[in-house]
Amino acid sequence: MARLHIPLTLRLAFHALRAAWIGLILFIASWVWLVPATPMEREALSAPFSNARPAGLSAMRIARAMVHFAPERAAQLLSDSSNGEISPRLAGMILRQVAAGNAGPPAPENGPAAIGDDIDGPRFISVD
Repeated sequence: MARLHIPLTLRLAFHALRAAWIGLILFIASWVWLVPATPMEREALSAPFSNARPAGLSAMRIARAMVHFAPERAAQLLSDSSNGEISPRLAGMILRQVAAGNAGPPAPENGPAAIGDDIDGPRFISVD
């Protein structure tokens, strides 16, 4: 059986292209999960300066990448994943809001302690 002979230049071109794709994927993954937030990202997420990785940073960066590279396709995939409950137009708007850091209303902060939270032991009322 004859073996297919691929010229050396084509093999080198293929390996160079594969290495470039792997490098791009590693770059994007490290940007999403390892790089601390920039001041603009902290401001968009309403996070204090001391917080290097505020909540919602990874989602914001992934949404920014999706909106940058393929906005229509990303909106269509988001619409399809909701089984048609969200239109592609609404999915695109949601994706752009998440990319801008406006993911939704801020989470409620912990208020003052409720009455009885400082009690040690069982928390029930006994009738004498």
